Amino acid sequence: MDDWIRNHDVIIDPTNKRIRILNPQSNELNAMFMNHLHLAETETGFTKTIVYAKKQDVDFFLQQGFRQEAKIDGYFNGQNVYLLSKFLSEDRGINKFEKEEDEIVQLANGKNSQAVRRPLPEGMILRQGALDDAEQMAALLRVVFKTYPTPVHEPDYLKKVMQEDTYFMVIEHEGRIIGLASAEMVPELNNVEISDAATHPDYRGQGLLSHLFFALEDEMKKRKIPYLYTLARSQSAAMNVTVSRHGFQYTGRMVNNCDIFSGFENMNVWVKPLHSTKD
Repeated sequence: MDDWIRNHDVIIDPTNKRIRILNPQSNELNAMFMNHLHLAETETGFTKTIVYAKKQDVDFFLQQGFRQEAKIDGYFNGQNVYLLSKFLSEDRGINKFEKEEDEIVQLANGKNSQAVRRPLPEGMILRQGALDDAEQMAALLRVVFKTYPTPVHEPDYLKKVMQEDTYFMVIEHEGRIIGLASAEMVPELNNVEISDAATHPDYRGQGLLSHLFFALEDEMKKRKIPYLYTLARSQSAAMNVTVSRHGFQYTGRMVNNCDIFSGFENMNVWVKPLHSTKD
């Protein structure tokens, strides 16, 4: 089992009660692969399995009971990845808010105007997040998100990821961090997930998220990481409108994907490849 987990980059995720297979090896997709997966599903009792599949492997997983939920353009060094999911309980696979969430996507895609760079509100500072900010950043994330898929409520976790491949931008007002977002980089695959976007409730409605997106995109261009994507809470109109106005394209929805905000939520996938991609 350990070799199977290592060979296919399998993430066992108790917080979100799911298994993620990030890099299934095409030449090993066979009955033995599925036996290992069934064993992992049985041992964990988790209710969702997600596979990041290349185009040539999609049919194999569809035949095993998976369904396609979304796509991330350019995820594997310019090669597209298809997000296929299998639900191990009936409830986990049901989207109870499909109509409302479809309307939010339509609203986001209907906003024809592009995001415009504007000056920050007076007295605010936009800068890179530092290790010394971890306490304040964690406090803000606790205010905004009751629950979260990763332990961002813990300052030590934020320090750890900042020392690895996660780049934070923060907005500060009167010495207090009131907004932040991150770029979770995977340099070996040339992709980055824009994540952890949070604005303090007292400062919403001022377009701060857009400032953070511009800053993170600028930094990724400097680092020559061209394939950007983000997962937005499907019920957050503001987040979906913002990413659409920044040129991201909607590719699908991950149903009951992760424990964020108030429990399992659906996540819309948006992509922005800055270079050409291929299947």
